[in-house]
Amino acid sequence: MFQADEVQYDDQLGLTIAKGHVEISQGGEVLLADQVSYNQRTDTITASGHVSLLSPTGEIVFSDFIELRDSMNNAFAQNVRMLLADRSRLAANTARRIAGNRTELRRGIYSPCDLCRDNPSAPPAWQLKAREISDDKEYKLLEFRDVVMEIDGWPVFYAPYMSQPEPGVKRASGFLMPSFGNSNTNGFHFGLPYFWAIDVDKDLTLGPRFYSRAGPLLAAEYRQRFGNGVLDALGSLNYSNVGANGDTSIDHQFRGHVNASGVWDLDPTYRTGFQVQRVSDQTYLLRFGLGVPLLNAMISRAYLEGFQPNAMTDVNGYMFQPLTPGLGDSTQPIVMPVANRYWVSEPDSWGGRWRLNANLLNIVREVGTQTRRLSLGSMYDKTFRDGIGGQYRFTASLRGDAYSVNDLSNKSNPELPSSFFSQTGMPPLSPISYNFLTGRAFPQLGMTWSYPLVHRSDDITATIEPMTGVFAGPAGGNQRRIPNEDSLGFEFRDSDLFRPDRLAGYDVLDTGQRVDYGLKLGVYHKDTGNYRVLVGQSYRAQVNPFLPPGSGAETRLSDVVGRVVMSPSSYLDLVYRFRLSKSDLSNKASEVGINAGPQSLRVGANFLLLAPQQQSELVTNPIGQSILFGKREQITFSTVAKLTRYWSLTGSETLNLSNSTNFINGIPTPQSNNTSLYATVAGIYQDECMAFIASVTQSGIRSGDVTPGISVMFSIVFKNLGEIGGTVLSTQGSLL
Repeated sequence: MFQADEVQYDDQLGLTIAKGHVEISQGGEVLLADQVSYNQRTDTITASGHVSLLSPTGEIVFSDFIELRDSMNNAFAQNVRMLLADRSRLAANTARRIAGNRTELRRGIYSPCDLCRDNPSAPPAWQLKAREISDDKEYKLLEFRDVVMEIDGWPVFYAPYMSQPEPGVKRASGFLMPSFGNSNTNGFHFGLPYFWAIDVDKDLTLGPRFYSRAGPLLAAEYRQRFGNGVLDALGSLNYSNVGANGDTSIDHQFRGHVNASGVWDLDPTYRTGFQVQRVSDQTYLLRFGLGVPLLNAMISRAYLEGFQPNAMTDVNGYMFQPLTPGLGDSTQPIVMPVANRYWVSEPDSWGGRWRLNANLLNIVREVGTQTRRLSLGSMYDKTFRDGIGGQYRFTASLRGDAYSVNDLSNKSNPELPSSFFSQTGMPPLSPISYNFLTGRAFPQLGMTWSYPLVHRSDDITATIEPMTGVFAGPAGGNQRRIPNEDSLGFEFRDSDLFRPDRLAGYDVLDTGQRVDYGLKLGVYHKDTGNYRVLVGQSYRAQVNPFLPPGSGAETRLSDVVGRVVMSPSSYLDLVYRFRLSKSDLSNKASEVGINAGPQSLRVGANFLLLAPQQQSELVTNPIGQSILFGKREQITFSTVAKLTRYWSLTGSETLNLSNSTNFINGIPTPQSNNTSLYATVAGIYQDECMAFIASVTQSGIRSGDVTPGISVMFSIVFKNLGEIGGTVLSTQGSLL
């Protein structure tokens, strides 16, 4: 296509001259200029005056003068400015295009940053100046030679050669930005990762780090995407002799970890996957800053899952590696497997539903109890209303459990009665068989009732809703010799009110007859927000001795539990959860959370208070730790401040307000050696082309040979280039 305000032809010279708003389109490229001349004999286009060349890839070239040959595949231009597809900018004295797929620029400048609106002549936030810049369309690569990086106009870095993928290229092989830092235990470290785009569906990242004290560390991550799934494998290996507090007197040894996962869809209903997490020792991840799992344990898992409109199936296998000092691997359960099948019916003619579930569990251990369990259960559930506004939910359930137990041991299950086992060489007081078969059946009926009362006006709606739940079942069914594998750590909370079965898992039954009662209040105002309160209690006809001591529900009359939620405006949210002693309403447990302020200055605080536990209140957590907690009183502060358009400040601190000691597996363990458990402050700068993060973090936690300390981190992210930085300083032992 060709158009212009004025066109002149010279047939003798084979020359066409177009003037005024000239537009030429050929092969997907569009040329705009004030004046264009075309020589048919040499197939040369010469354009001048406000020249713009638009390519099919979205790039635009601006120039004072441009000459194009060979169907616009070869070109030469002066005073060039280029706008790339991602709005990055290139400028150069001259530019040359070769064979339509390679552009070479002399004395060029590259930057993805926007120019200042008030002063466009000012230098951008950062830019690269190079003697030569080449843009290769075949390899989709930008190359810089004799390049200097400038930040706010100041030169900060020089390199004889640098390359980066073209904007829009998501994956390309090459070295990534280096990282560096210093630690008083590991010494100075430097890392230079390399990314290898093996194919369109797989890649490998190699991340070697070199420590002056802790030797070399090689980390690698392999990723692959399949037509029906994905695989991600991360691992590291270190060879050093660094021990506690930088002690190098021990022998050199290999240390490392692996964290791999994958998931594949088998069909529209079922999928399968795995997760492998293992580490050479309990403090390796902390020492090298590789991140600690949420439950402080490495969990390996293989699974099969199926999801249907009215049913679900899952089969899981687990292995656990605890990262808590004093807790070994030999007594950890190896779950091979645990399988569940859930099914719910469509509503019947009365509006009720049948729910069926089956559970199969097989646990083996290197040392300790071997447990096999089969559980089958069903429940009928129906909700209805009466004629005066009352709301009812009726449930009827029946569950049967069968157990096969071998090598019963309190080494792996410390919640078992000590009288079953020999103590200090003496025979057991209540000897039992350590290998046995047993079973039980547990029926239960439940009915909950509520009567919501509502008052409405033009501006406000108020609700009062008394609630009662009655649940009846046999008082027996639990057995002391059945190991508790999945019903550990129960604590009575407001969310447990009006639930037929308040315990997780299958091993402990919520037996007997009980009444739950409570009151819900609500006030909703169109201008001043909403306020909600729930308070309740539970009364049992018989004591369930299998509920954990100190849980708040171990006696016939439970503690009083509740919550208060206040949201007077979008600038303030408050949540208060509490458990009060049934005898004198003293505080047994409190959680307070508050968030206040506009988005430019958001402040939060969370307070936790748990009363100290007595020896009779010893509990066992899900990873097998027997814990007797001291008084736990902590408060966490956090803030996010938007200082300017680009600058923000964040900070948080968790304070331990009591100097108490926990007993983990009988070993005294201080909660912290400092009142500050964790504190961090970070400054963040972020605009359209770069981000800068600097933070100082203090930890008061001790874990094995990792002691309390301080770390300083900074990181700079340059758009299209990558990230540079890391933990520049890490000290341990300074807070003892």
